Amino acid sequence: MDFEHVILNGKIWPATEAKVSLYSPALFSSFGVYESVEVIERVPFHLRDHLARLAESAEMIEFSLPYSIYDIASWISQLLQENGPQDCLLRIIALGVTQAEDEALVAVLPQPLPRYPDSYYWEGASVITFEGCRSLPACKSLNTLVNYLARRQAIRSGVHEAILRTGGEMTEGSRSNIFAVRRDELLTPPSDRALSGITRDITIRLALEAGYRVSEVPLNLMDLSHYSEFFITSTSMHIIPIVRIGDALVGEGHVGPMTTDLMDRFEQYHRDYLGDKR
Repeated sequence: MDFEHVILNGKIWPATEAKVSLYSPALFSSFGVYESVEVIERVPFHLRDHLARLAESAEMIEFSLPYSIYDIASWISQLLQENGPQDCLLRIIALGVTQAEDEALVAVLPQPLPRYPDSYYWEGASVITFEGCRSLPACKSLNTLVNYLARRQAIRSGVHEAILRTGGEMTEGSRSNIFAVRRDELLTPPSDRALSGITRDITIRLALEAGYRVSEVPLNLMDLSHYSEFFITSTSMHIIPIVRIGDALVGEGHVGPMTTDLMDRFEQYHRDYLGDKR
């Protein structure tokens, strides 16, 4: 699926003409932040939350966004009208200023929305672990080299995702947040050790509303035998059950009841949210 237009600093450009200079110092320093927003039939899912996190990430690296999140939201509305009622993944990228003569840039790029095999949701998926952690874990910065290397290793290993680990502690996926179930309690790493995704936050809220106990605690690789369920969340994946981590089965190796329940609750919430916005 091709998208003909993008936004660059508030102006709609043909996708083939919007460019960033190779000499931009921001590219060499990864001085920038980004967000990924799911769009279904021209309706962005939790756009304001994504834009708020974009601003928070920028603040963490002392980068003042050159445009307000309200401006960016209005650009996105124009862009979605221009490109038509297609499903897509919107990449919002903000490059900062490293020298006085530089111009800060904010771009909005529609891309195909990733789709995943149905079997991942019904039967569960497998992951590996990868030693490494992102710089400034709570910030969604452009410094994503470790994520790329982890994803590449996952592809080489023939599995869906790679879970970043540091000293035996699992922190997050290369493109997802992680959850485990232990003795009917839902566990997820503390938000200061991993990027707290929008889908992660919604999942925690839905779990609490359902009456589940939820705790933010470190997840140790040595404790895998104590986890009866495991799943990952992201903007495009929603909730995907994980039944194998490396060579070890999670629980009995099939999708567990809490994961199934939270998947159902999230999908219902997702439908209701989009329905209300149409």
